[in-house]
This record gives sequence, structure tokens and C-alpha cells, in this order.
Amino acid sequence: MDLYVSKNSGIPDLQAAQNAVRELIQKGLCEAITVHVAEGEYYTEGLIFTKEDSGTPDYPITYRAEGKVLIHGGLTLDPKSFEPLNDAEKQRMYGDAKERVIKADLKKFGITREMLGEICAIGSYATAAKYDGAVLKPFWCELFVNDKRLEIARYPNEGFLHTEEPVREGQAKEPTGQIRLSDEEWSRLRNPIGDIRRIDPVTAERTKRWKNTQDLWVFGYPKYGWADASSPVVAIDPEARTLETKYVSLYGICEHAPYYFFNVLEELDSENEWYLDRENRILYLYRPENFESAEICLSLSANPLVTAENASFLRFEGFTFASTRGNCIELSGHDLCFDRCEIKNVGGWAIHAQADNLTVQNSHIHHIGEGGISVNGGDRNTLRESGNLITNNHIHHIAEIFRTYRPAVSVSGVGSVVSHNEIHDSAHMAIGFSGNEHTIEYNEIYHVCTIADDSSSIYSGRDYTVCGNRIRYNYFHDISSDADTQHIGTFAMYCDDNLGGTAIYGNIMERCQSALLLHGGHDIVFKNNLIIDATNRSVYGMMFHAYGYWETLVEGGLHNITDQHWINLKRVPYQGEIWRKKYPHILEYLTWDPETEQRFPHYCVIENNLFVNHKGFSVNFDALDPRFKNIFRNNLELPEKSHTGIANDGILSIDFARLKEILPEFEELPLAKMGLQKS
Repeated sequence: MDLYVSKNSGIPDLQAAQNAVRELIQKGLCEAITVHVAEGEYYTEGLIFTKEDSGTPDYPITYRAEGKVLIHGGLTLDPKSFEPLNDAEKQRMYGDAKERVIKADLKKFGITREMLGEICAIGSYATAAKYDGAVLKPFWCELFVNDKRLEIARYPNEGFLHTEEPVREGQAKEPTGQIRLSDEEWSRLRNPIGDIRRIDPVTAERTKRWKNTQDLWVFGYPKYGWADASSPVVAIDPEARTLETKYVSLYGICEHAPYYFFNVLEELDSENEWYLDRENRILYLYRPENFESAEICLSLSANPLVTAENASFLRFEGFTFASTRGNCIELSGHDLCFDRCEIKNVGGWAIHAQADNLTVQNSHIHHIGEGGISVNGGDRNTLRESGNLITNNHIHHIAEIFRTYRPAVSVSGVGSVVSHNEIHDSAHMAIGFSGNEHTIEYNEIYHVCTIADDSSSIYSGRDYTVCGNRIRYNYFHDISSDADTQHIGTFAMYCDDNLGGTAIYGNIMERCQSALLLHGGHDIVFKNNLIIDATNRSVYGMMFHAYGYWETLVEGGLHNITDQHWINLKRVPYQGEIWRKKYPHILEYLTWDPETEQRFPHYCVIENNLFVNHKGFSVNFDALDPRFKNIFRNNLELPEKSHTGIANDGILSIDFARLKEILPEFEELPLAKMGLQKS
């Protein structure tokens, strides 16, 4: 059966179409239903699909876009609705901003302050939840011009400033050089004292011109390059050159920490910036070139545009979803599909799902504030696989607001497949995984971890029970951080903090700072990988290291350090028959002394890898000690590419016959299958 949605005739909107489908379902499904949605824009505060909206295996429900169909939760602004600044406003601006900055009165559109949202803490390691009255969610409204996210007026316009010496370290959970607080002690602490940092003389002088600092914020990496956080500014003393933040840094503060200020009207001096006067509901914009034809959208809705609550056998084909302050699509249920969709200009996640047999395919996901697709499914107790499939999607410009641990794809649970995706342009990781029996294959990943340290494009860690995962036939290239300083560096793959069994084979890693960091763990396979061309920051091609924090392996913990490994172990029946049969080494591992044996990698296979024009290995323990049962063999380092059969003039080509002359056991890799495939 076919239903038709059109603003001019038939069913007028998506909510009416959903109601019509529900009535048909209540009468008893006897055929599949397809809802054809005519071209146009459809504003929604959120469509919610439940069991009552579900199809069946024989009679699924399909919503199909006919032409360009935009489902959005924002306000489209006509360039003609903007006007010049008045004299008082111009006095606060500098340089050509006096004439280039324009404004729009949002009160004329019926916009209330509540609809705009408040500035709230961003960053994966922000401590705002410790403070009374802090705004955590939803995210504030954002402005997009020609599908590009504009930044709230900030200083500097790009990159970071750097702190000088710490003046006062607040009540951190892990204060520098002191005993860290236990989880229980930290949970009891409310409204901890914030930090005071020294700022440079030029910045201190510049802050004197900022008229209103009541809602001034700072964002950065106060201690580590993998721990981003933000805080309101309590005070700036230009003479003493001190910056006091309301929220404490979780791990304390250090010298030369990167940061920037944002939400400063006087710093509205770039085409990439805007500013919002919430009290008066005035939007300020530095007028871009060709503004008269620009597409301008202000995200307003804080709700998901599509929610599935225990729904099933639903398909969405060909839609564009855009402009919400929260997650765009939230799903629970099974047998759900998004095909040929576009998701853009979202504050939260593009898709956040607890589902089985979810398929997201042939779709374009970009300019996302947090992560791309997060899906959990299957049953870890029985190791029942989820059947979730994330395939042939183009995902880029993600983690634009939360800069760490918001990957393009995150899979947990059991048995997801992530394949043939093209992923690029992110400050941090591309794919994160936890759980069991996932397959990550044939993806092309590049230009990620761009401002990160101690990070990688594919990452998992600190869990013995993450076993049975396969990472194969992926093409990683051009992965290296632009961070001013680095402690550990960036990697194509990172098996962190005693990770469980993961097989990494048949991958190409070209122009990556490092190929792999294996930090402790067991049953890790790194085999038949081709690592080509170092970067100017490469120190090692691969790091094979013992785990550095053996105290976390002790049940009950030591020295206020959480026994995270034991916490993760107790979440699954690792001693039961299913787990003992599937992953026999876990129980053996737990019999060893954490400090003298358990922290060293066991049952690892590192063999038949080719390092061409790259760096060597860093191994900080006796990897071939027979106690550890590791295999480390047949790994060749070639100083240059000549006579290898490897060439890249824009497209990578490899003569595998010539490679096999160098390393006979090296297996040919399926280059044509890597990355997006034509549908």
C-alpha cells in the first residue's frame, strides 16, 4: 500500500502520515506500507515511533523521500532579515567588524530565550556535574551558514593560546603530585575550588577591551591532550595575568596547556564566527562573502528528530535530517534501517541506538557536534550477536564540539559489522569499540586525531573481556596530530590498558605517525599489515609495551586507584561455560601476579608485517620470554620504497608479487574493496 505526503495535497505532514499508518496497523497489516514524502522542508519537534508504528517481517513500513526532503528542527533565516549595527554596538567592535558584523532580531520570529538554550559545559572531561546550578544539557542553539557550523566568537580565531605556570590548582580528583581521590571521595565532593592559571602578557592586555565577561567561557586541554574540558570564567586579572575558572580540571593543570576563550562579542571578527545576546535575543553575524545567497539556519529543537521506542521493521530512505541541539536520531528496537539518508548540523550524536539488526547504509553524516553513529546490541551474557550493520557511509567533520571520545562509529555489545565507510576530519578517534565479536573491515580512514595526543583512529582499552574482535583490510592514511606538544603521539590502532583479544590483520597504514600501540593485554594479533612512509612526527612504527598501571589489576584496587578491570569482568559471566570455551585465557590470566606477570602482554602474535620507509619497534619488556607465550617474528623494516612495488601518485598501487619476493609469507590485500563502494 502506498500513502503520499505533500504540503499541497494528500496527507499534509509527517505526523499525519504516521497517524494514518498507525490506523492501518490497528486494522491488521496484510501488506507492506510505503509512505512517499514529497520534496520540501518539514519542521518537527520530534517524531516518535513505538511498537504501534511497527511493521512485521513480511510487511515492513517504509518512509521514502521523493526528491530532496529536509526534516529539521531549526529556523531558516532570510539574509534580508539582517540589518547593520547601531552606533553603540559598533563601538564594541574592532577593525572592519564595525561594518561587516550584522544582526537579526530573533524576537520578530517569536523566539523565546528558553528556545535558544544556555551555554553549557563541553568536553568529555568537564567537571560541571560537580557544581550546583550548572547547565549540562541540552546543548545551546547553533548557527549554520551553507551547512558550515559557525563558532561562537572566540579568541584566538584559530588554534590555541597556551597557559604559563599554574598559580592555583583547584580541588582536582587527580591533583598534580598528590594522592588522587578515590571514586567515593570524588563523588562526595561538591562545588570544588576551581583553578587559577597564568596567561601571557599579550592576551592579558587584550582582555581589557572585553566589556561583558559575565558569560565568558574557556575551552581547552588543561592537563592531557586526550582530556578536553570547558568552564565559565570567574575572573581575569590583566595586571597579575591570571585566569580563574569556576570548574576545576579533573586531572589538575599544567604549564603550556592549550586553551581559547569563547562567547566574546568583541572578538566577532571572522567569517567563521557569530554571537548571541540571549537577554535581548539578538543574533550577531560577521557577514560572509556572497551573503545574499547564503543558506542560514539556527538550530532550535532540543529533541531528536526521530525516536524509535521498541519499534521494529521500519525503514527510512533518502531523507535529510538537520538542525537539532541534541541527538538527531535515537533508536531502540530491532530491524530498523536508514538508507541513503543525510544527517547534518547536529549538536549531539547523529544516531544513538540500542538495537539489533539495525542497518545504516549508503548515508552521508557530517558536521556533528558529538559522534556519528553509536550502537549497542546483542547479548554479552550469551554472546548472541546483534546483526547490526554500519556500511558504505561517508562520515566526516564529527566531534566538532566535544573534541575527544566522540567517534564517527562506536559499537558495543556483540557482533556488529562496520564496513566500507569513508571517515575523515575529526579532532580525535574515528571508530571506538567495546564488547565482543565485532568486525571492522574495508574502511578508509584519514585526517583524524588532528589535534590529539595519546590517541588513535581505532581505539579500545582497559577491559580483559573485550575479545573476539577483528580489524581487517582497512586503509588508514594521513593520520598525525597538529598538537603543539605530544607525550605519546597518535596511532592508526591502539589496544590500550590490557585490552582483551583483538585480531588486526591485512591493513594498510600510510603516512600514519605510528601503526599500533599495544599497551599490555592478551591474545592480540598484529599480522600481515603494511606500514608505509613515516610522518615528520614519527618516532616508532609500533610500540609493544607492558601495562604501566598494574595497580588497576588488583581486585579492590590500591592507593585509591579503581580496579576497573575487575569491574568490567564482573559485568559478564566470564567464568561460565560459554565464556570459558570461547575465551579460555581470561581465567588463566587472572591467576598471575598483577605486578610481576599479569601486566605483561601474553599470547600475542606479531608477525609478517612490512614497515616501508617508516620507523622501527619500541619494545619495553622481554617479549619473547617463554612465560608470556608471545610470537614475534618475520617483521621486516625496509628503509625505502624502491624495488618494493609500492607507488602512490594520488592512488595507492601495490605490486604484491614484488612484495612477496621480499616477504614470501605476506598475503595480498583487497585494495579495491577498501572504502566506499558504488551502490
